[in-house]
Amino acid sequence: MTLRFIDGFDHFTTIAQLLYKYNEIAASSYVALDAGRRSGSNAVRLYTASGYITKTLDEQATWIVGAAVKIAAIPSSNGAIFQFRDNLGNTQCCLCVTPTGALALVMGTTSGTVLATSANAIIGNSWNFIEAKLTIADSGGVFEVRVNGEVWATFTGDTKYSSTLTTANSIRLNGFPSTIQVWYDDFYICDATGTVNNSYLGDVRVDAIYPSGVGASAQFTPTGSATNWENADDASPDDDTSYNASETVGHIDSFTFADLTALNASILGVQANILARKDDAGTRLLRAVARVGSTNYEGADLTLTDSYIDHRTIWNQNPATVAAWTEADINAAEFGYKVQS
Repeated sequence: MTLRFIDGFDHFTTIAQLLYKYNEIAASSYVALDAGRRSGSNAVRLYTASGYITKTLDEQATWIVGAAVKIAAIPSSNGAIFQFRDNLGNTQCCLCVTPTGALALVMGTTSGTVLATSANAIIGNSWNFIEAKLTIADSGGVFEVRVNGEVWATFTGDTKYSSTLTTANSIRLNGFPSTIQVWYDDFYICDATGTVNNSYLGDVRVDAIYPSGVGASAQFTPTGSATNWENADDASPDDDTSYNASETVGHIDSFTFADLTALNASILGVQANILARKDDAGTRLLRAVARVGSTNYEGADLTLTDSYIDHRTIWNQNPATVAAWTEADINAAEFGYKVQS
């Protein structure tokens, strides 16, 4: 698995759309979309300590999280950037900005036990790429924070707040106390399994590209637009206004995509985001498809529900070469989906 989730927030146009991809978001008065750290990009802005978005995955003892973060001002009391939460609702640990601007590694919530504090301080109203790695254990646990690639604070010892669990299953991004706004961009989550992307990724960017033309297969029935790819190229999803549908096992739609902006940088993974639902009783399984050359490579089964949800598949490497993706690989590939059952 390793790389588990990425989000550059560029493909959202409304706050409601965050619920396609995130499990919890605060009331709309505490969450907004705003300008990101790069020209033309988006960020999510969280307002006050009541502002948050939460991504739930599965139970892991180790998580690595990173994001570009900007805070409007230094808080008067601890403000959490990342919270690592377990399936009982406990915050195992959180990374906080203190009233001095230092970063604190805290077991429990913002008022919990401070495990370590950085000597350096964050400057308000400036972007920094902040990463945290947490391994939860009664003893031998590890909690560390890096800012712009530099280790600012580290702790080894007891990192287990929960009385029963040595895992966390969700990551929460937070706003700060006293009406302070916090912006997040280029967000990633990794676990420690696998052989690639199982530690810090460094300062990364997340780019969204959309279908731009018909691919090798167009077997679903289109509604709303004349061609399948035009139903799937929406930057702002319109749910049942335009869509592609099939109940035939084995049917595939694949699309060409707009080329990446020239990056001249390493590509750490590709995440296919498929907004899909089923429209009848029974179990329906979908798979993401990456078509490289003339071969289709399928992801794991994705279970559909009655509501539209963002179903994700990540390829950490090019499945055809089992090596890192290149810009040329992605620009030449097709991506789509298949009815599995």
